Amino acid sequence: MNEANLSLGEFLRQEREKRGMTIEQVASATKIGVKQLHALESDQYVELPAKPFVRGFVTSYARFIGLDAREVLTRFNDFIESRSHDRPNREAGHSGYAFERREGEQSRTILGIVMAVLVVLGLVVVALKPNVRHRRGGNVEKLRAAHGPAASPSPSFSSEPLAQLLGVAPSGRTVPLLASPAPAPTPSQTLRIPIPTPTQSAVAKPSPSPVATPVPSVVPSVALSPLVAPSPSPTPDPLNTGIGLKPSQIKHKIIFKAAESVWVRYQSDERPVMQFVLKRDKILVIRAESKIIVQIATPSAVTFNYNGQGYKPMTQSKNTLLRQGDPTLYLPMQLSETIQEPFPGQKPLSSRPRPFSPEPTPSVSPTP
Repeated sequence: MNEANLSLGEFLRQEREKRGMTIEQVASATKIGVKQLHALESDQYVELPAKPFVRGFVTSYARFIGLDAREVLTRFNDFIESRSHDRPNREAGHSGYAFERREGEQSRTILGIVMAVLVVLGLVVVALKPNVRHRRGGNVEKLRAAHGPAASPSPSFSSEPLAQLLGVAPSGRTVPLLASPAPAPTPSQTLRIPIPTPTQSAVAKPSPSPVATPVPSVVPSVALSPLVAPSPSPTPDPLNTGIGLKPSQIKHKIIFKAAESVWVRYQSDERPVMQFVLKRDKILVIRAESKIIVQIATPSAVTFNYNGQGYKPMTQSKNTLLRQGDPTLYLPMQLSETIQEPFPGQKPLSSRPRPFSPEPTPSVSPTP
């Protein structure tokens, strides 16, 4: 197919396949979902967000595979404009994106929730109010039953002690209280004190004082184990490339592309040294906080991209020096002054047999 007649998706997929990259590698580097990348490569703009987001996807995609993002956007600007009309308009809404809800839909939803809560609270109050009245009336009836009218006085009751206490003689004449104080009541008279009248029974009888339960002065302490949130499992990093670092911790990031199979040896920060064969048309991504040291047996077959500055041959980098018989790349460059032998006791990679580079197999384009 003529390259001038390619669509944006076909052009991006063709350039990616030329560089031997998978769509999963693009998704991992650009933080764009695999489903959205498939939609972009197959020109399915119905499955993509608004036009500004599509331009951002194209920019990240092009930069990762080594293209000039500005030239790509200029070339396919008309194509993006024409295909962006495939997406539903704002009035119709879009089921996949919350930011394209109809105007006022969110406020109406919140108002409906508030009204529903108020209705439920009103029903609860109406349902509980009769129960509260019934419970209050039942408590009053219990008090009246417990403190009802007392029994009539016994026929053997003697009013003489009470008359002496009140200063009234049995005949009805008044007895001066100060002149002749009443004698102290005997035990038998104490037991014959009149029972309170019905008017006095309305007052609640004092309840007997409860027996005080001894309370220990020291409350025994209970050892409570603190609730510790489970720590997330670390990201596996079998190649010691620093894949588990947070974005804020990454100060050095380098991507190698191999035009043929080569021996590589590297160390990221203070992680263990790794040594293996980087196969043809494969990439190696290394991340670090403080340092990266890489040795490659055949630097002419390798290009690298450091911190997104574009790809260039390893042989043209001023950071590449000959150490221990192998071309060695230092990041940062100041390490070359203090580390003369980066991998002590290791034999030169150039002394190993050159690995076999099989012919590349034609890749099959995914069906849109």
